[in-house]
Amino acid sequence: MEGRKANPPELLAPAGSPEALVAAVNAGADAVYLGGKSFGARMYAANFSSEELEEGVAYAHLRGVKVYITLNILVHDHELLEAARYLVDLYRAGVDAVLVQDPGVAALARELVPGLQLHASTQCTLTDEDGLVWAGTAGFERVVLPRELSLTEIDRLLAIPDRPGIEIFVHGALCYAYSGQCLLSSVIGGRSGNRGRCAQPCRKPYRLVAGTEGPSQRIEGHEPVETPGLFLLSTKDLCLLTSLPKLVTRPIDALKIEGRMRSREYVAIVVSRYRRAIDDLVAGRRQPAIQDEEDLAVMFSRGFTGGYLSGECGPDLMGRDRPDNRGLFLGRITAAGERGLRVLARAKTVPLAGDGLVGVDCCSDQRAGFVLRTNAFADGPYLVVPQETGCRPGMDLYLTRSIRLEREAGQIIARPGPPGKLPLEIDLTLTLEHDHPPVLAGTLTLGDGSPVRLVLDADFVPEPATGRPTPAGDIERQVRKTGGTMFRVRDFSLSSPGDLFLPLGLLNQFRRDYLAAFEKEILARSLPPDEEVRSAAERLDRELGRLSREPGPREMRIPDLAVICDDARAADAVLAAGCGLVYLEPEPVPGLTAPVLIDALNSAKGEGLIAWKWPQVVPVGFSAAVRSFIPELLKAGLREVMVDGAGSAVAIRRSAPGIGISGGSALNIFNHRSVLALSDLFDGFTLSPELTGKEMTSLASWVPDARVAVLVQGTAGAMVTADNLGGLVPEAERGHGRRYGLVDQTDRLFPFRSDALGRTTISNAAELCLLDQLPFLARAGVDRVLIDARGRGASYAGRMTGLYAEALSDTEWLQTGVDRAGLIGRIKPRIRELAPGGISSGPFLRGLRED
Repeated sequence: MEGRKANPPELLAPAGSPEALVAAVNAGADAVYLGGKSFGARMYAANFSSEELEEGVAYAHLRGVKVYITLNILVHDHELLEAARYLVDLYRAGVDAVLVQDPGVAALARELVPGLQLHASTQCTLTDEDGLVWAGTAGFERVVLPRELSLTEIDRLLAIPDRPGIEIFVHGALCYAYSGQCLLSSVIGGRSGNRGRCAQPCRKPYRLVAGTEGPSQRIEGHEPVETPGLFLLSTKDLCLLTSLPKLVTRPIDALKIEGRMRSREYVAIVVSRYRRAIDDLVAGRRQPAIQDEEDLAVMFSRGFTGGYLSGECGPDLMGRDRPDNRGLFLGRITAAGERGLRVLARAKTVPLAGDGLVGVDCCSDQRAGFVLRTNAFADGPYLVVPQETGCRPGMDLYLTRSIRLEREAGQIIARPGPPGKLPLEIDLTLTLEHDHPPVLAGTLTLGDGSPVRLVLDADFVPEPATGRPTPAGDIERQVRKTGGTMFRVRDFSLSSPGDLFLPLGLLNQFRRDYLAAFEKEILARSLPPDEEVRSAAERLDRELGRLSREPGPREMRIPDLAVICDDARAADAVLAAGCGLVYLEPEPVPGLTAPVLIDALNSAKGEGLIAWKWPQVVPVGFSAAVRSFIPELLKAGLREVMVDGAGSAVAIRRSAPGIGISGGSALNIFNHRSVLALSDLFDGFTLSPELTGKEMTSLASWVPDARVAVLVQGTAGAMVTADNLGGLVPEAERGHGRRYGLVDQTDRLFPFRSDALGRTTISNAAELCLLDQLPFLARAGVDRVLIDARGRGASYAGRMTGLYAEALSDTEWLQTGVDRAGLIGRIKPRIRELAPGGISSGPFLRGLRED
């Protein structure tokens, strides 16, 4: 496996367009990642057509740069045919790896194109040791770690023996939630981040409110809480340039720059600064320069943070005052007038004529932008801007456009390739003989040390000279004319009888043909062998035949009921209401987990089963910490565990081989291929709540023997974040039966709760309710329906359980769909009473938006 390479780590750059790819390669990236027009997590980027992708791969490979393709979304069953073809096309094109989120797609890739490297996207949410172990066994060569891990936690993962390679983000935008665990854009507007269409609701304004705890632990009588801004979910941008000295000495495989939605100029400058810093550190020349970090801020910055990796949180991590580009903070204006501005400087950069600046009132957010007509200059601790600007004292001054950096970016983009890699030096020998075509033979050494040799015959035969033979010097001058190509002739030798006439026009064409053929020879080295391509095509044909056959429907069944709770009193209420299975999720602190579970298991004996629900996002070291008391839980009667990650299932199988394991909704099961891929680890699967009813039916029909569950009720977590949102509440106002939430611009209230580790789960404003759809789910063959009662208390859990237990007892309604007893009219109003934010069927009927 990859993963323990010597320094320096690979510099991996974004390429959201063909122009950005050129910028990234020319600026010095070791590898680029990009997406096609389908299956990528940045569907609003320009992305690449098939032709552009092939051209981009050629451009990068000729310059010694690897290309990784993003296939990092969840894929529907009806899209598997297209995904399978795409994987084989990518393999045939010679891409170096694909980034994957969907475990079904990963399994498909391993079967169809085993020679194509797989990288686990950060959307896989592999946060702990067991996640990396699973990734290795699942065939991933590399794992992109979540941005929420600290350097200490990363070190623990780096120490795992025989692990996949590790890639971390070092620059760019930060998602507020754990990637792959955010449904906020989906529940608000139907645009799913898991489908590459996040509408970035975390960059919108919200009001923090607090109220009393109502009967169902919903917020009542809420009032606003004062906060340091309105953009409560908006993070600063990650910048680890000055942390590179700590990173390049670790066995990290790749340092990744985010930014497929950014301009080619942004890519050129950001990649060039990281390239220079890494090279200087490896050579022992210098530490990253302050000026370089300032240049990064000019290109785009919401304010920089070292992120969770650097241990930063709260105001050091969040940019809650504004969500947009700030540029470089130059300082605060102390004087303003007709003769210009006087600014107490906080940056080394001195703006030049043509630069764009803006003054911002940090209280009112009023702004005054202007373009410099003459250069600014330093005057001791002050920066002087010698022109009238419209700004006033007290404003903060930012540099948002730099003519210097734009010119530099243009130069990077215009050059033929990265510094030091082009031109490629080739040694050529031209052989001329009577009655034979000229022969060019050449050799060069690629950046990885491998030699390339090509021998080519011309398509003409030189004639004996009737007058003066073509001089050797003229021949050499023509062969050395490689301008406009990526080659330079280093050594040239000529073997000739000396009496031949060589038409220079034909010789020039021969040289052009030869260099073009040499490019193809270099590119061919990155292509898979023809035999492997044929084998992949044969495997594809077999898979297409399988996927083209529609499976028969599953047998109708009456689903059983289970409820997810997070406190013991709620679990007792669920059992008392007639439900036989409770998934209990204690606080994610091992010392608190065992007592809660053991008490619940003991009290439930004779009434029902208590299963253990693991945290949605498992902290580093969690499974090792809980392993010691698993035997005690088994002795107390534990028979099942629910987890949301394959790595967690690996850990449980290792500690308790015979126990039942169910996959939670955050496992993101989107297609039957994922069920098959994980069936050795899991006994049952909860389907993704982002699927429609028809998609659930189709998925279930493909896996008739799998136990399938569907979430039917509750305020399913819209996102999980490592940020302690409750920390914004003044300490004196916390607790005492208080509940908290966020109110958006449409006055929807999103409750949130924080766990013992300070992580926050934000719930949807409206509650999922699929009561009407129970007959549909029964006919689809769904085995289990789930109520998510976490954060809602014992009253809600007990009452909601009773309502669904009553509905599931009407077998005639479930079998026929005919509501003779008026069940819906009797039960649904009572459900609405427990859901003050309203109820919704979510994507079950309307589906996700794909625009």
